[in-house]
Amino acid sequence: MTAQSSAGLSLHDAVERALRSPQTLVLDSEVEQAQGLMRQAGLRPNPKLYLQSEDLRPWADSFDFADHTEDYAYLGQTIEIDGKRSKRIAVAQARLQQSQAARTTRIRELIRRVTFAYWTAAGQQRIVNLLKQDMAAVDEMVRYHKERVDAGAMKGVDLLRMQIERDRLFITLRSAERDAEQSRLDLFKQIGIPATDVVLIDPIEAIPSVEPVNADTVLAQRPDIMATQSSVRAAEANLRLQRANAVPDPDLFGGYKRNIGDNTAYGGLQLSLPFSNRNQGEIQRAQAAVNAARAEMAVLEQQVLTEIKQASSNYQAQREIVEKVLPDMRQRARQNLDIVREAYRIGGIDLLRFIDAERTEFDVEVSAVRAMAQLQQSAVQLQLAYGVQP
Repeated sequence: MTAQSSAGLSLHDAVERALRSPQTLVLDSEVEQAQGLMRQAGLRPNPKLYLQSEDLRPWADSFDFADHTEDYAYLGQTIEIDGKRSKRIAVAQARLQQSQAARTTRIRELIRRVTFAYWTAAGQQRIVNLLKQDMAAVDEMVRYHKERVDAGAMKGVDLLRMQIERDRLFITLRSAERDAEQSRLDLFKQIGIPATDVVLIDPIEAIPSVEPVNADTVLAQRPDIMATQSSVRAAEANLRLQRANAVPDPDLFGGYKRNIGDNTAYGGLQLSLPFSNRNQGEIQRAQAAVNAARAEMAVLEQQVLTEIKQASSNYQAQREIVEKVLPDMRQRARQNLDIVREAYRIGGIDLLRFIDAERTEFDVEVSAVRAMAQLQQSAVQLQLAYGVQP
């Protein structure tokens, strides 16, 4: 990694690195394959060279090849009619557009995975930091209790209880560090790069704002909708092509004939007679594909509208929690801990009440971190539902 990226990794950098990773090369190759098919679709049939000799009698003593055989040298060319070439190009063009839209859809899913992994890892690291702060405070309390017990000013049972609390917190910290490491590794896996020691620098507290987009605009810019529209166009173009394939293409022949010593011109026409095979099966299959593509289009449009409602509702609910509920809840938890800590210091309450207040304040902070991470994720999900790249 560069010196800049080793100091910190923003969400933008994470997404950019994912878009340059080998996994995107797979998507690019699929588009190149569709481009190759389109190029092939526009090629015309090759001419054919025919060389032919008849009446060969090499066993006869009087046989002379130049004077006793009929020899042909001529070219044949298939003439495509009913616009078959242009219809093949139309099918390939629609499938290329489908491949390009499918690539965009999969890029969109890649961005979603990277973004979710980023905020999950950032939230887990924040929880680890909170636990370390809590551990430092508990260590200080253990030290304070030990000094009081050694001085005979406090019962040993309170020291024992604080030591138990420290052990519990230590186990929780190690578990959180494990979860944070796993979430970091998942982030690097989604990006498609080796795991490195970087700091996630985007602030989890920032309130993301997502502007609403009307349904018509969404249906016009969502890549999965565009891919399905291309599928419909490809199916319709293939139906037209299969109907054209029912019309036989003539083969024209022209060239030279040497007929027992005489040089003459040669010409011919070959045409299939569509008595039995008029491509009925392929036409039926293509028509069924059109019906299926149109049905899938209708289903997807309804699913997209539902997805927007779900994502918008989730985003609004998470934003309300972060903006309206969390500030007061966190403040009350801190005030409660300050009051209980002072009451415990002067002997007004027992140790269990103090420990309970510390746990409550920590649980509230953890809930706040998770809610902020979920808000970031819900904002990205809503942007993707709108068809907007974060």
